[in-house]
Amino acid sequence: METLSHFRSIEELVKMLDREKVLFRDMFERRKSLAYRKEFALEVVDYRRERIQYLIDHGVIHENGDFLEMEDVYVKFFEDVLDMNEEISVASVREYIDSLRENINYYLQETNEHRKFQYQGNVRKILRKIGLRTLKNVVDLKRHVDVAFKQEPNYKIKMSRLTNLDEKRKAVKVLMQECEKMLDGEVVFFKMTIDPEMQRTCMDVRNDFTEADHNLLEIEHQIIDYINQIEQQSALLKKIRKLKYLKDQLTWREESDVERMLEDDNPVWMEKRPYNKVFLSLDMLKSNEEAYAIIRKVAGKNNIRRLSRTEADPIDAEFLKGETENMTMVNTTDMWNAFKAQGNHLFAFIRDYPYRFERTLSDHIILYCQMATQHSDELRITEEYESYENIEYAIIYAN
Repeated sequence: METLSHFRSIEELVKMLDREKVLFRDMFERRKSLAYRKEFALEVVDYRRERIQYLIDHGVIHENGDFLEMEDVYVKFFEDVLDMNEEISVASVREYIDSLRENINYYLQETNEHRKFQYQGNVRKILRKIGLRTLKNVVDLKRHVDVAFKQEPNYKIKMSRLTNLDEKRKAVKVLMQECEKMLDGEVVFFKMTIDPEMQRTCMDVRNDFTEADHNLLEIEHQIIDYINQIEQQSALLKKIRKLKYLKDQLTWREESDVERMLEDDNPVWMEKRPYNKVFLSLDMLKSNEEAYAIIRKVAGKNNIRRLSRTEADPIDAEFLKGETENMTMVNTTDMWNAFKAQGNHLFAFIRDYPYRFERTLSDHIILYCQMATQHSDELRITEEYESYENIEYAIIYAN
């Protein structure tokens, strides 16, 4: 087995990518056909064979007879960077979740603060990858469903592809539920890592999951509708083939009721005469004398007289004056997402929340009652009470 050379630095790799950018562009555009001849590559590199051999030795491309192919690692790199990867990678999300669980366990067991900070950063990065990868899978899944139904000519393959895509949809849904369950279950970790960036990342991931969940529900309905259409078309095709067979055997009058059905069902003569409106061009009506004469003729037959029009009164200047009113409001949706991502009780969270404007104790009480009412099903109301400036309130946590 031959040993491939390696790039010694990022500078060397970037220099190679810049030098052979035209070759990479052509090979990437033909990555699905796998028919990039070696003669094309030599023409691109000015017939300098050592440049082709350099790429082969460093594992960038490989020879396949008279053809050249780009290595999968570089194809995947270009697809990921350019957002052209059409693969629905459920396994990658599973690996991210396993890696997330491992780094959380490492953080809880580590005693060195520097290494704990590294594990915390790994958790934040993995969470961001899970959210982005999930949304990407949902987008690719929707595109594959449309392509499978609209472009696949074989009915059996079309049904199989839609069934497999539905299984992948279920797998994405299960992974989302598992990740959300782990986020809710690792309360100790998220209480120990009081980091605004971590809280923001958790909220972003939950928002990504909410958006993905809505899209998955729409994809499920779309798959069911497509499968029903395929079954109806398949059943209709079977009936047509059977009728064609009976007609060829000259037995369709005796062995089918087609003739009686056609005699009983004759809706064409009852249908109204179709009338299609044709909208004429305004420019033609303004400039064409023949069109104007026709309009006058039609108006005369229908006793339509031209009405005199007068100019309207001018608009009062008072209506054109713009008056603005500034109102200070709190985005309760963002506050609810932030509350779920931390471990403090509701009133303390509202009191310590970093508002962008001054708020009074009365405003805090109103917001406390509002959030407790709107999200009562997702809150855990304890029997404990505390007081703040002679105001007694219940201790409420998120489920």
